[in-house]
Amino acid sequence: MSVIIRESGLYTSIQDLGRQKYQHIGIVKNGSIDQLNHRLANMLVGNDEEEALIEMTIKLPSIQFTEPTLIAFTGANFPAYKDHKKITPYKIHLMNKGEVLSFGETSKGTRGYLAIAGGIVAEEWLGSKSTSIRLEMGGFKGRTLQEGDEIELCRNYTAIQKKLFENLEVTETTAWGIDQYTLALNYYTDIFHVISGEGMTHFNAEEIKHLENQVYKVSNRFNRTGLTLEGKSVINRKIVDQSFLSVKKGTVLLNQENQPVVMLNDHQSLSSYPQIGTIASYHIDKLAQKKQGSKMIFKKLTIQEAELNMKKHAQFVKQIKTGIRYKLNEELNK
Repeated sequence: MSVIIRESGLYTSIQDLGRQKYQHIGIVKNGSIDQLNHRLANMLVGNDEEEALIEMTIKLPSIQFTEPTLIAFTGANFPAYKDHKKITPYKIHLMNKGEVLSFGETSKGTRGYLAIAGGIVAEEWLGSKSTSIRLEMGGFKGRTLQEGDEIELCRNYTAIQKKLFENLEVTETTAWGIDQYTLALNYYTDIFHVISGEGMTHFNAEEIKHLENQVYKVSNRFNRTGLTLEGKSVINRKIVDQSFLSVKKGTVLLNQENQPVVMLNDHQSLSSYPQIGTIASYHIDKLAQKKQGSKMIFKKLTIQEAELNMKKHAQFVKQIKTGIRYKLNEELNK
């Protein structure tokens, strides 16, 4: 049995947390852009955090279930419907045989994440089920999901998942979930902390201050490779002696027009474009939810300042995960 894609959406693909060990040979990581929401969706339905799921972008798909299935969806605040009945994100839902999950539009955010209890069957390449569109490998035939595609379910149900099927037989949803307002604190600010990199030596203090004083907006050139921003040029000169430097998710480059470009998962491994620095790890996930017209403000931080913030962020995420584990344990003991 399977789930069937009835409407494909704009850019729907199977992703896990990506290929971790191959960037040094030019193979991009791929994987979910918003990895926090990926992890939370999986945790809610009792999966391992790393399990492959369906990443959905801007215009979300409609999906039919051919057997009873437990799901959770997270990410941007897309209104969701189970056979036209509105349901709530960040909770566990029982989808019955034949029911269709569909989504409306949202004014904030870009990506949603759908986890299915027990996991989904997908092609694995270099230790990951993530879809590499460029290389046509992994996921579902190495491409985005299209109308009519059928995705097989693993059905590797754990004790807690079997108990959830039993507990939700009547109510079809849990009374509890993740507090969206608390989680929103991690996403709905426009300030992004930047840590200096090797390329920062090409910029003087006045130019960095100029960067911090600007409000940039995401242009229509944004995808899984990166976000190109619009605003005042960061510098009014050309840097000619820039050597090739490594690139990673969150690297901030300057393009030929001296506009910032922020790299995402499907980035190249090296670049000779000037590099300002790298977005701090605790601000990476909210990059995933920026869309055309979204504002971005850069603030330079020292490594020491970033480490302090990173510890606070890690504690914030730990509290959310601890809460999920506690509620799942309650479900198991009902």
